[in-house]
Amino acid sequence: METRGRRVQLVLFLGAVFVPCLVLLALGVRTVNQDRELRVRRQVDDRSQAVARIRGQLAAVLESVRADEIRTELEPGQGYRHPETVFVGWVEESGLALPWEAEHDRAARQCRDLIEQPGFEPVFRACEPASSGSAASLDQCYERALAAARHPAQTAFAQWLWAQALAGAGRSAQAATLLQHLLKAGPELTDEDGIPLKLHAAQELAASGAPSAQIVAAAQSTLAARPWLPPMSSYVVRNIALTLSARARGAGESEAAAGLRQRAEAQERLIRQAQSLQEDFSRLGPLLQTGGRPRWVAYGDDLWLAGATGTGVGAAMLAVRAQSLLQRLSAPEAVRFTGPADPLGEPLGDAFPGLKLIVALDQALPGPADLQRRLVYFTLTLVIAATVFAAYLLWRDLKRDMRLTELRAGFVASVSHELKTPLTAIRMFAETLQMGRVTDSQTQEEYLGTIVSECERLSRLVDGVLLFSKTEQGKRPFRFRPTDVAGAVEAAARTLEYPLSQQGFRLHMKLENGVPPVAADRDALEQAVLNLLSNAMKFSGQARDIELGLARENGEVVVRVADHGIGIAPEEQVRIFEKFYRVSTPETQPIPGTGLGLALVAQIAIAHGGRVTVDSVPGKGSVFCLRMPVKTDGKPHSEGPT
Repeated sequence: METRGRRVQLVLFLGAVFVPCLVLLALGVRTVNQDRELRVRRQVDDRSQAVARIRGQLAAVLESVRADEIRTELEPGQGYRHPETVFVGWVEESGLALPWEAEHDRAARQCRDLIEQPGFEPVFRACEPASSGSAASLDQCYERALAAARHPAQTAFAQWLWAQALAGAGRSAQAATLLQHLLKAGPELTDEDGIPLKLHAAQELAASGAPSAQIVAAAQSTLAARPWLPPMSSYVVRNIALTLSARARGAGESEAAAGLRQRAEAQERLIRQAQSLQEDFSRLGPLLQTGGRPRWVAYGDDLWLAGATGTGVGAAMLAVRAQSLLQRLSAPEAVRFTGPADPLGEPLGDAFPGLKLIVALDQALPGPADLQRRLVYFTLTLVIAATVFAAYLLWRDLKRDMRLTELRAGFVASVSHELKTPLTAIRMFAETLQMGRVTDSQTQEEYLGTIVSECERLSRLVDGVLLFSKTEQGKRPFRFRPTDVAGAVEAAARTLEYPLSQQGFRLHMKLENGVPPVAADRDALEQAVLNLLSNAMKFSGQARDIELGLARENGEVVVRVADHGIGIAPEEQVRIFEKFYRVSTPETQPIPGTGLGLALVAQIAIAHGGRVTVDSVPGKGSVFCLRMPVKTDGKPHSEGPT
């Protein structure tokens, strides 16, 4: 029943403490979750509004770009009006025509027409046999070709042929001079394949190890002349960049060569994606116009927006870089376009097939909600921690009170048993004498001695309880006066002389001579020694030798009581001086006691400014020492037991 009652108390205690904590925690988590849901809903609304706003701005910007860029051709050195524009192509019967295709064909055709003029072609054709002749005849022949040239393209072409002939004849220095001159030619001066002659010159000079500055400048100027290059010209620029990079790799690639290589690679990526768009035009064409409304289709890895001015032959098609348009829109930095292959993003609607917008509002929004959530969690943690800590303190006090109650209950039971045993003996011997059953005077004297001994035992028990109670409450008056400790020790030994002999104990006393008196209460001192001797008798086990000594050590008077009994475990030694505490082992269970003897010794030692110590080994016995300072002029300083 007692165990069940404790379990009920424990359950009620835990319920009273932790149920409110759990409720508070649940409410806090619910509040935080509601706040998170509200924030997510608000972000979704903000994202939708941002998508709608950017969609409207994007449509307006694209229409402006379309209106500005739809032109039939670009003049040399002229770029598109908007940096976002990739190219403008035209729809022909065969499909989509890319702008450099017409430019390339026109340049190649113009070059062929100039080369094939009757006044120029026979002259430079006649120089081909001279390439195997003498140097003078070769130079004279190409000088006549230059004199026959009537157009810069003819002059540049003749110089290019002369440089090739000189290089073939091993005259590298003269060839390099002509090639250096060709680097200054305009990008419109091409060979029969439409490749600018300055790129041929740059490629030859790069391979010959000429300085790279002029070579890079010539290639860069060719790239800057148009927003695009024909594929073959772009291929030549890439070869030039790779040659220069290979030359400079030993000492680290030069910045100019690296920049040229990057521009050439970007140009090639543009051409590849444009050619891919050209191949897919038959599939994309129907998407560009729906219900008479123009649309912009997302295309490619380097995301483009492709739009057309109409359908059928003659319609113009415009390609625009999607990411570059964001700089012209009032969009936050955490916004980017993505294509149909990306699972993330918000579709921009029917006017932009395949185009998605990723609006990372979580990164753009300020963080008061996060701060509020952390504050709620911190407050909950603080409240729960404080509640749990208070519960721990309460439970510790409750547990201590419960243990004290148990000790008091055990004390009452022990005292009852201690009282019952001598009373039973007194009654038994008294009734025997009263009934006259013992006629032998020696036996009668023995019985009377037992009765007196048991009465003294009862007196000591009652006095011990009363003294402990008064001492604990601070009501016991100690009369300190110079006291002969040896006399008090001998008096205590005489008091227990009969019980010791009755139980077969041998008391070995060793009292040092010359021990000075101390300021002490003689009765309290005798009581302490009696308690130590009684404790030694109880826990001696089968051993029957007890040692009682008195000595002076390090300015202290030491009363030493030693037994050779069951001993005390180290973990129990720190608690044996607590009130009502008794060591709970199979050896100590049958031994009667109240748990007050050593506690009273400790209190007396403290009152005398001394201390009580214990040195014990289980199975080998214990040694208790009552230590008091050597002073006779009043109450010493209090230290406590150890």
